Amino acid sequence: MSPVAGLVLITLTFITYYCQFSKRKAWLGISLQLGVLILANYFLENILLFKLGLSYYGLQNIGVLLLSVRSKPQGFKFRDLLFGNAFFAKFISGPILLPKEIKALNPDQVLNSSNIYYGINRVLFGLFKKLVLADHLSTISNTVFEHPESDFKAITIIISCFVFTLEMYLNFSAYTDIALGVARLFNIKLKENFKLPIRSKSISEYWRKTHISLIDWFTQNFFYYFTFKWRKSPVKAAVFGIFITFLLSGIWHGKHIGFVIWGGLNALYLIIEYLGKRKNIKLPNFLGWTLTISLVSFANLFFNAKYWGNSLHYLKQIFSAENWSFIWTSDVIAILGNGGYLEQQFRLLLLGSLVLLFFLFEKRLEFVSRLEKASVFYIVIITLGIFLFGNFNAGTDFIYMQF
Repeated sequence: MSPVAGLVLITLTFITYYCQFSKRKAWLGISLQLGVLILANYFLENILLFKLGLSYYGLQNIGVLLLSVRSKPQGFKFRDLLFGNAFFAKFISGPILLPKEIKALNPDQVLNSSNIYYGINRVLFGLFKKLVLADHLSTISNTVFEHPESDFKAITIIISCFVFTLEMYLNFSAYTDIALGVARLFNIKLKENFKLPIRSKSISEYWRKTHISLIDWFTQNFFYYFTFKWRKSPVKAAVFGIFITFLLSGIWHGKHIGFVIWGGLNALYLIIEYLGKRKNIKLPNFLGWTLTISLVSFANLFFNAKYWGNSLHYLKQIFSAENWSFIWTSDVIAILGNGGYLEQQFRLLLLGSLVLLFFLFEKRLEFVSRLEKASVFYIVIITLGIFLFGNFNAGTDFIYMQF
Protein backbone atom coordinates (compact mmCIF):
# COMPACT_ATOMS: atom_id res chain seq x y z
CA MET A 1 0.00 0.00 0.00
CA SER A 2 1.28 3.46 -0.85
CA PRO A 3 1.72 6.07 1.92
CA VAL A 4 -1.00 8.22 0.31
CA ALA A 5 -3.51 5.37 0.17
CA GLY A 6 -2.62 4.42 3.74
CA LEU A 7 -3.16 7.98 4.96
CA VAL A 8 -6.55 8.18 3.20
CA LEU A 9 -7.56 4.83 4.70
CA ILE A 10 -6.64 5.80 8.25
CA THR A 11 -8.24 9.24 7.94
CA LEU A 12 -11.57 7.95 6.62
CA THR A 13 -11.60 5.16 9.20
CA PHE A 14 -11.06 7.71 11.97
CA ILE A 15 -13.87 9.88 10.56
CA THR A 16 -16.17 6.84 10.68
CA TYR A 17 -15.12 6.06 14.25
CA TYR A 18 -15.60 9.67 15.41
CA CYS A 19 -18.94 10.20 13.62
CA GLN A 20 -20.65 6.94 14.62
CA PHE A 21 -21.76 8.19 18.05
CA SER A 22 -24.59 10.52 16.97
CA LYS A 23 -26.99 10.95 14.06
CA ARG A 24 -25.80 14.51 13.32
CA LYS A 25 -22.16 13.47 13.20
CA ALA A 26 -23.07 10.40 11.16
CA TRP A 27 -24.59 12.57 8.43
CA LEU A 28 -21.41 14.66 8.43
CA GLY A 29 -19.31 11.52 8.14
CA ILE A 30 -21.43 10.19 5.28
CA SER A 31 -21.06 13.50 3.43
CA LEU A 32 -17.29 13.42 3.84
CA GLN A 33 -17.03 9.78 2.75
CA LEU A 34 -19.20 10.41 -0.33
CA GLY A 35 -17.21 13.54 -1.16
CA VAL A 36 -13.95 11.61 -1.17
CA LEU A 37 -15.48 8.76 -3.21
CA ILE A 38 -16.82 11.19 -5.82
CA LEU A 39 -13.53 13.06 -5.95
CA ALA A 40 -11.53 9.87 -6.39
CA ASN A 41 -13.79 8.12 -8.91
CA TYR A 42 -14.85 11.09 -11.00
CA PHE A 43 -12.05 13.65 -10.84
CA LEU A 44 -8.90 11.82 -9.74
CA GLU A 45 -9.64 8.47 -11.39
CA ASN A 46 -6.12 8.11 -12.81
CA ILE A 47 -4.40 8.52 -9.46
CA LEU A 48 -4.54 4.88 -8.44
CA LEU A 49 -2.36 5.26 -5.36
CA PHE A 50 -4.92 7.67 -3.90
CA LYS A 51 -8.05 5.58 -4.51
CA LEU A 52 -6.59 2.12 -3.87
CA GLY A 53 -9.31 0.07 -2.18
CA LEU A 54 -11.38 3.19 -1.51
CA SER A 55 -14.57 2.06 -3.28
CA TYR A 56 -14.72 -1.03 -1.05
CA TYR A 57 -13.88 0.23 2.41
CA GLY A 58 -15.69 3.51 1.63
CA LEU A 59 -18.98 1.61 1.35
CA GLN A 60 -18.19 -0.23 4.58
CA ASN A 61 -17.69 3.09 6.37
CA ILE A 62 -20.91 4.53 4.97
CA GLY A 63 -22.77 1.37 6.02
CA VAL A 64 -21.67 1.85 9.62
CA LEU A 65 -22.73 5.51 9.60
CA LEU A 66 -26.09 4.76 7.96
CA LEU A 67 -26.74 2.32 10.79
CA SER A 68 -26.06 5.15 13.24
CA VAL A 69 -28.60 7.30 11.39
CA ARG A 70 -31.38 4.72 11.08
CA SER A 71 -30.96 2.69 14.23
CA LYS A 72 -28.85 3.98 17.10
CA PRO A 73 -25.33 5.28 17.74
CA GLN A 74 -22.77 2.56 17.10
CA GLY A 75 -19.89 1.57 19.33
CA PHE A 76 -17.25 0.19 17.02
CA LYS A 77 -13.70 0.27 18.31
CA PHE A 78 -11.26 2.11 16.04
CA ARG A 79 -9.15 -1.05 15.94
CA ASP A 80 -12.06 -3.15 14.61
CA LEU A 81 -13.00 -0.59 11.94
CA LEU A 82 -9.40 -0.28 10.81
CA PHE A 83 -8.94 -4.04 10.63
CA GLY A 84 -12.21 -4.46 8.70
CA ASN A 85 -11.11 -1.81 6.22
CA ALA A 86 -7.42 -2.57 5.89
CA PHE A 87 -7.14 -6.37 6.10
CA PHE A 88 -4.81 -6.99 3.19
CA ALA A 89 -6.53 -10.05 1.72
CA LYS A 90 -9.73 -8.11 0.92
CA PHE A 91 -8.41 -4.57 0.76
CA ILE A 92 -8.16 -4.09 -3.02
CA SER A 93 -11.35 -5.78 -4.26
CA GLY A 94 -13.47 -6.81 -1.31
CA PRO A 95 -15.65 -8.60 -0.40
CA ILE A 96 -17.49 -5.61 1.08
CA LEU A 97 -18.58 -6.21 4.67
CA LEU A 98 -21.79 -5.12 6.37
CA PRO A 99 -21.49 -3.67 9.92
CA LYS A 100 -22.49 -6.97 11.54
CA GLU A 101 -19.84 -8.75 9.47
CA ILE A 102 -17.15 -6.32 10.59
CA LYS A 103 -18.09 -7.13 14.18
CA ALA A 104 -17.83 -10.85 13.44
CA LEU A 105 -14.19 -10.61 12.35
CA ASN A 106 -11.95 -12.10 14.99
CA PRO A 107 -8.22 -11.85 14.23
CA ASP A 108 -7.21 -13.31 17.59
CA GLN A 109 -8.15 -16.94 16.95
CA VAL A 110 -5.68 -19.79 17.45
CA LEU A 111 -4.11 -21.22 14.31
CA ASN A 112 -5.43 -24.67 13.32
CA SER A 113 -4.63 -27.15 10.56
CA SER A 114 -8.14 -27.23 9.08
CA ASN A 115 -7.88 -23.53 8.21
CA ILE A 116 -4.50 -24.10 6.58
CA TYR A 117 -5.87 -26.90 4.40
CA TYR A 118 -8.91 -24.80 3.47
CA GLY A 119 -6.73 -21.81 2.66
CA ILE A 120 -4.38 -23.77 0.39
CA ASN A 121 -7.28 -25.48 -1.42
CA ARG A 122 -9.10 -22.20 -1.99
CA VAL A 123 -6.03 -20.23 -3.14
CA LEU A 124 -5.11 -22.93 -5.66
CA PHE A 125 -8.66 -22.92 -7.02
CA GLY A 126 -8.50 -19.15 -7.47
CA LEU A 127 -5.13 -19.31 -9.22
CA PHE A 128 -6.46 -21.98 -11.58
CA LYS A 129 -9.50 -19.88 -12.53
CA LYS A 130 -7.38 -16.78 -13.05
CA LEU A 131 -4.33 -18.16 -14.87
CA VAL A 132 -5.80 -21.07 -16.80
CA LEU A 133 -9.23 -19.71 -17.73
CA ALA A 134 -9.82 -15.99 -17.16
CA ASP A 135 -6.51 -14.73 -18.55
CA HIS A 136 -6.88 -16.79 -21.72
CA LEU A 137 -10.49 -15.70 -22.19
CA SER A 138 -9.39 -12.07 -21.83
CA THR A 139 -7.24 -12.38 -24.95
CA ILE A 140 -10.44 -13.21 -26.87
CA SER A 141 -12.70 -10.51 -25.46
CA ASN A 142 -9.94 -7.88 -25.63
CA THR A 143 -9.60 -8.50 -29.36
CA VAL A 144 -12.98 -6.82 -29.78
CA PHE A 145 -13.39 -4.55 -26.77
CA GLU A 146 -9.92 -3.01 -26.87
CA HIS A 147 -10.54 -1.91 -30.46
CA PRO A 148 -13.93 -0.16 -30.40
CA GLU A 149 -13.05 1.81 -33.52
CA SER A 150 -12.73 -1.36 -35.62
CA ASP A 151 -15.48 -3.05 -37.62
CA PHE A 152 -16.33 -6.60 -36.59
CA LYS A 153 -18.99 -9.02 -37.71
CA ALA A 154 -22.08 -9.18 -35.52
CA ILE A 155 -21.44 -12.79 -34.51
CA THR A 156 -17.89 -11.91 -33.44
CA ILE A 157 -19.12 -9.14 -31.12
CA ILE A 158 -21.84 -11.36 -29.66
CA ILE A 159 -19.40 -14.19 -28.95
CA SER A 160 -17.07 -11.67 -27.29
CA CYS A 161 -19.92 -10.52 -25.04
CA PHE A 162 -20.54 -14.09 -23.87
CA VAL A 163 -16.81 -14.66 -23.44
CA PHE A 164 -16.51 -11.49 -21.35
CA THR A 165 -19.36 -12.62 -19.10
CA LEU A 166 -17.46 -15.83 -18.38
CA GLU A 167 -14.16 -13.96 -18.06
CA MET A 168 -15.54 -11.41 -15.60
CA TYR A 169 -17.03 -14.12 -13.42
CA LEU A 170 -13.90 -16.28 -13.46
CA ASN A 171 -11.58 -13.31 -12.95
CA PHE A 172 -13.45 -11.75 -10.04
CA SER A 173 -14.41 -15.03 -8.36
CA ALA A 174 -10.76 -16.08 -8.65
CA TYR A 175 -9.76 -12.99 -6.66
CA THR A 176 -12.44 -13.83 -4.10
CA ASP A 177 -11.18 -17.41 -3.81
CA ILE A 178 -7.64 -16.18 -3.22
CA ALA A 179 -8.78 -13.51 -0.74
CA LEU A 180 -10.93 -15.94 1.25
CA GLY A 181 -8.21 -18.59 1.16
CA VAL A 182 -5.47 -16.23 2.36
CA ALA A 183 -7.81 -14.86 5.04
CA ARG A 184 -8.48 -18.37 6.33
CA LEU A 185 -4.72 -18.94 6.64
CA PHE A 186 -4.91 -16.13 9.21
CA ASN A 187 -8.04 -17.68 10.79
CA ILE A 188 -10.29 -14.98 9.33
CA LYS A 189 -13.60 -15.98 7.75
CA LEU A 190 -14.77 -13.55 5.07
CA LYS A 191 -18.17 -13.71 3.38
CA GLU A 192 -18.69 -15.51 0.09
CA ASN A 193 -19.05 -13.35 -2.99
CA PHE A 194 -20.13 -15.91 -5.62
CA LYS A 195 -22.33 -19.01 -5.64
CA LEU A 196 -22.11 -20.61 -9.10
CA PRO A 197 -23.95 -17.78 -10.91
CA ILE A 198 -23.40 -19.09 -14.46
CA ARG A 199 -25.95 -21.83 -13.70
CA SER A 200 -28.66 -19.28 -12.85
CA LYS A 201 -32.06 -19.73 -14.50
CA SER A 202 -33.29 -16.19 -13.88
CA ILE A 203 -31.85 -12.71 -13.56
CA SER A 204 -32.83 -12.51 -9.87
CA GLU A 205 -31.04 -15.80 -9.18
CA TYR A 206 -27.99 -14.54 -11.05
CA TRP A 207 -27.80 -11.42 -8.89
CA ARG A 208 -28.30 -13.41 -5.70
CA LYS A 209 -25.17 -15.33 -6.64
CA THR A 210 -22.92 -12.66 -8.21
CA HIS A 211 -20.87 -9.98 -6.42
CA ILE A 212 -22.99 -10.84 -3.40
CA SER A 213 -21.27 -8.41 -1.04
CA LEU A 214 -21.95 -5.36 -3.25
CA ILE A 215 -25.58 -6.29 -3.94
CA ASP A 216 -26.09 -7.11 -0.23
CA TRP A 217 -24.76 -3.68 0.71
CA PHE A 218 -27.08 -1.83 -1.66
CA THR A 219 -30.00 -4.10 -0.71
CA GLN A 220 -29.54 -3.55 3.01
CA ASN A 221 -29.02 0.18 2.77
CA PHE A 222 -31.40 1.19 -0.04
CA PHE A 223 -33.75 -1.54 -1.28
CA TYR A 224 -35.03 -2.51 2.18
CA TYR A 225 -35.36 1.15 3.10
CA PHE A 226 -37.74 1.86 0.22
CA THR A 227 -39.68 -1.37 0.61
CA PHE A 228 -40.27 -0.51 4.29
CA LYS A 229 -41.03 3.15 3.64
CA TRP A 230 -43.61 2.32 0.95
CA ARG A 231 -44.78 -0.98 2.42
CA LYS A 232 -48.42 -0.02 1.72
CA SER A 233 -47.53 0.05 -2.00
CA PRO A 234 -45.35 -3.08 -2.34
CA VAL A 235 -45.15 -3.03 -6.15
CA LYS A 236 -44.09 0.62 -6.25
CA ALA A 237 -41.59 -0.01 -3.45
CA ALA A 238 -40.05 -3.06 -5.13
CA VAL A 239 -39.81 -1.44 -8.57
CA PHE A 240 -38.23 1.75 -7.26
CA GLY A 241 -35.99 -0.19 -4.87
CA ILE A 242 -34.66 -2.37 -7.69
CA PHE A 243 -34.14 0.63 -9.95
CA ILE A 244 -32.25 2.74 -7.41
CA THR A 245 -30.18 -0.25 -6.23
CA PHE A 246 -28.82 -1.05 -9.68
CA LEU A 247 -28.57 2.56 -10.80
CA LEU A 248 -26.34 3.27 -7.80
CA SER A 249 -24.42 0.07 -8.47
CA GLY A 250 -23.69 1.31 -12.00
CA ILE A 251 -22.63 4.73 -10.71
CA TRP A 252 -20.40 3.06 -8.11
CA HIS A 253 -18.39 1.43 -10.91
CA GLY A 254 -17.35 4.79 -12.35
CA LYS A 255 -18.34 7.87 -14.33
CA HIS A 256 -18.70 6.22 -17.75
CA ILE A 257 -22.20 6.14 -19.21
CA GLY A 258 -21.73 2.44 -20.04
CA PHE A 259 -21.78 1.58 -16.33
CA VAL A 260 -25.04 3.48 -15.83
CA ILE A 261 -26.64 1.74 -18.84
CA TRP A 262 -25.41 -1.59 -17.48
CA GLY A 263 -27.07 -0.87 -14.13
CA GLY A 264 -30.25 0.38 -15.80
CA LEU A 265 -30.56 -2.69 -18.02
CA ASN A 266 -30.13 -5.09 -15.10
CA ALA A 267 -32.73 -3.11 -13.16
CA LEU A 268 -35.10 -3.36 -16.13
CA TYR A 269 -34.56 -7.12 -16.37
CA LEU A 270 -35.29 -7.57 -12.67
CA ILE A 271 -38.37 -5.34 -12.73
CA ILE A 272 -39.84 -7.25 -15.68
CA GLU A 273 -39.10 -10.55 -13.94
CA TYR A 274 -40.67 -9.30 -10.70
CA LEU A 275 -43.83 -8.17 -12.47
CA GLY A 276 -43.92 -11.46 -14.41
CA LYS A 277 -43.72 -13.51 -11.21
CA ARG A 278 -46.72 -11.59 -9.87
CA LYS A 279 -48.58 -12.92 -12.92
CA ASN A 280 -47.23 -16.45 -12.21
CA ILE A 281 -45.13 -16.38 -15.39
CA LYS A 282 -42.25 -18.84 -15.15
CA LEU A 283 -39.92 -19.93 -17.93
CA PRO A 284 -38.68 -23.51 -18.43
CA ASN A 285 -35.24 -24.03 -16.89
CA PHE A 286 -33.25 -24.21 -20.13
CA LEU A 287 -35.00 -21.22 -21.66
CA GLY A 288 -34.57 -19.29 -18.41
CA TRP A 289 -30.86 -20.07 -18.30
CA THR A 290 -30.35 -19.15 -21.97
CA LEU A 291 -32.23 -15.88 -21.60
CA THR A 292 -30.43 -15.00 -18.37
CA ILE A 293 -26.92 -15.46 -19.78
CA SER A 294 -27.90 -13.66 -23.01
CA LEU A 295 -29.38 -10.63 -21.23
CA VAL A 296 -26.47 -10.40 -18.77
CA SER A 297 -24.00 -10.59 -21.68
CA PHE A 298 -25.88 -7.87 -23.58
CA ALA A 299 -25.67 -5.57 -20.54
CA ASN A 300 -21.97 -6.39 -20.27
CA LEU A 301 -21.51 -4.99 -23.78
CA PHE A 302 -22.14 -1.51 -22.36
CA PHE A 303 -20.09 -2.26 -19.24
CA ASN A 304 -17.10 -3.11 -21.42
CA ALA A 305 -17.63 -0.40 -24.06
CA LYS A 306 -17.85 2.28 -21.31
CA TYR A 307 -18.42 5.23 -23.68
CA TRP A 308 -21.68 5.91 -25.52
CA GLY A 309 -19.88 6.25 -28.86
CA ASN A 310 -18.29 2.83 -28.44
CA SER A 311 -21.60 1.28 -27.40
CA LEU A 312 -23.43 2.78 -30.37
CA HIS A 313 -20.74 1.54 -32.75
CA TYR A 314 -21.09 -2.03 -31.46
CA LEU A 315 -24.89 -1.87 -31.60
CA LYS A 316 -24.85 -0.66 -35.20
CA GLN A 317 -22.63 -3.59 -36.15
CA ILE A 318 -24.84 -6.10 -34.33
CA PHE A 319 -28.10 -4.85 -35.81
CA SER A 320 -26.80 -4.33 -39.33
CA ALA A 321 -28.27 -7.00 -41.64
CA GLU A 322 -25.21 -7.02 -43.90
CA ASN A 323 -22.97 -7.60 -40.89
CA TRP A 324 -24.55 -11.03 -40.36
CA SER A 325 -22.94 -12.29 -43.55
CA PHE A 326 -19.61 -13.74 -42.51
CA ILE A 327 -16.98 -16.38 -43.20
CA TRP A 328 -16.48 -18.43 -40.07
CA THR A 329 -12.73 -18.99 -40.43
CA SER A 330 -11.63 -15.47 -41.40
CA ASP A 331 -14.28 -13.31 -39.67
CA VAL A 332 -14.62 -15.20 -36.39
CA ILE A 333 -11.88 -17.75 -35.66
CA ALA A 334 -9.05 -15.67 -37.11
CA ILE A 335 -10.21 -12.56 -35.22
CA LEU A 336 -10.92 -14.14 -31.83
CA GLY A 337 -7.90 -16.42 -32.09
CA ASN A 338 -5.59 -13.55 -33.04
CA GLY A 339 -4.69 -15.43 -36.18
CA GLY A 340 -6.28 -18.09 -38.37
CA TYR A 341 -3.42 -20.56 -38.55
CA LEU A 342 -3.67 -24.09 -37.19
CA GLU A 343 -1.79 -23.09 -34.03
CA GLN A 344 -4.35 -20.40 -33.15
CA GLN A 345 -7.23 -22.73 -34.02
CA PHE A 346 -5.79 -25.40 -31.75
CA ARG A 347 -5.44 -22.90 -28.89
CA LEU A 348 -9.07 -21.85 -29.27
CA LEU A 349 -10.17 -25.47 -29.30
CA LEU A 350 -8.04 -26.25 -26.25
CA LEU A 351 -9.35 -23.23 -24.35
CA GLY A 352 -12.94 -24.06 -25.26
CA SER A 353 -12.43 -27.62 -24.04
CA LEU A 354 -10.89 -26.44 -20.75
CA VAL A 355 -13.75 -23.98 -20.13
CA LEU A 356 -16.36 -26.62 -20.93
CA LEU A 357 -14.70 -29.19 -18.66
CA PHE A 358 -14.41 -26.62 -15.88
CA PHE A 359 -18.09 -25.74 -15.91
CA LEU A 360 -19.08 -29.41 -16.12
CA PHE A 361 -17.12 -30.10 -12.93
CA GLU A 362 -17.27 -26.63 -11.33
CA LYS A 363 -19.68 -27.64 -8.59
CA ARG A 364 -17.49 -30.56 -7.56
CA LEU A 365 -14.29 -28.54 -7.78
CA GLU A 366 -15.77 -25.76 -5.67
CA PHE A 367 -16.86 -28.30 -3.06
CA VAL A 368 -13.36 -29.79 -2.83
CA SER A 369 -11.76 -26.32 -2.74
CA ARG A 370 -13.67 -25.62 0.49
CA LEU A 371 -12.69 -28.80 2.31
CA GLU A 372 -10.83 -28.39 5.56
CA LYS A 373 -8.58 -31.30 4.80
CA ALA A 374 -5.88 -32.11 2.28
CA SER A 375 -6.76 -33.80 -1.01
CA VAL A 376 -3.59 -34.92 -2.75
CA PHE A 377 -5.44 -35.71 -6.00
CA TYR A 378 -7.07 -32.26 -6.08
CA ILE A 379 -3.83 -30.42 -5.30
CA VAL A 380 -1.86 -32.37 -7.94
CA ILE A 381 -4.49 -31.90 -10.67
CA ILE A 382 -4.99 -28.18 -10.01
CA THR A 383 -1.25 -27.52 -9.75
CA LEU A 384 -0.51 -29.44 -12.96
CA GLY A 385 -3.31 -27.57 -14.70
CA ILE A 386 -1.83 -24.24 -13.65
CA PHE A 387 1.70 -25.08 -14.82
CA LEU A 388 0.61 -26.78 -18.05
CA PHE A 389 -2.06 -24.34 -19.21
CA GLY A 390 -1.56 -21.17 -17.14
CA ASN A 391 -1.06 -17.84 -18.88
CA PHE A 392 2.11 -16.50 -17.22
CA ASN A 393 3.17 -14.09 -19.96
CA ALA A 394 0.27 -11.83 -20.87
CA GLY A 395 -2.09 -12.22 -17.97
CA THR A 396 -4.45 -9.36 -17.15
CA ASP A 397 -5.00 -7.64 -13.82
CA PHE A 398 -7.94 -8.58 -11.66
CA ILE A 399 -10.90 -6.79 -13.25
CA TYR A 400 -12.32 -5.30 -10.07
CA MET A 401 -9.04 -3.72 -9.02
CA GLN A 402 -10.00 -0.79 -11.27
CA PHE A 403 -13.08 0.11 -9.22
